[in-house]
Amino acid sequence: MIIMEQRLFDLSLLEQIDDKGFIAEILVIYLQDTHRELEQMKRASDTGDTGTIYKTAHKLKGSTGMLQANKLCAILNQIEKIAKDGSETCQLHKLVLTALNEFAQLKTALELHLQKMLTAAPAI
Repeated sequence: MIIMEQRLFDLSLLEQIDDKGFIAEILVIYLQDTHRELEQMKRASDTGDTGTIYKTAHKLKGSTGMLQANKLCAILNQIEKIAKDGSETCQLHKLVLTALNEFAQLKTALELHLQKMLTAAPAI
């Protein structure tokens, strides 16, 4: 599972904070907010609201980049570019679904990492 975690995300930027409680809080907020934002993006995709899709993808790129979740970041970048152009709504819808699937994998890996982080014995 560690290999999967490394492929999906890299917390080295956050770990520079050196405060596991704060990092855990950031991860919990990220998971909640990103899930909500991606669901909003899917609803916008269902109705062809490219403006909302663009804004949401742009917003999510920053927080996802902080976790160095490069695959999801790349998908969000594609979504943002296509939504800005507004012409390829079929491809856009497929990419939004791809982002949701990628986030589901990332969420599982982050939750496992979070659980390990919170149950790890403190170093002496």
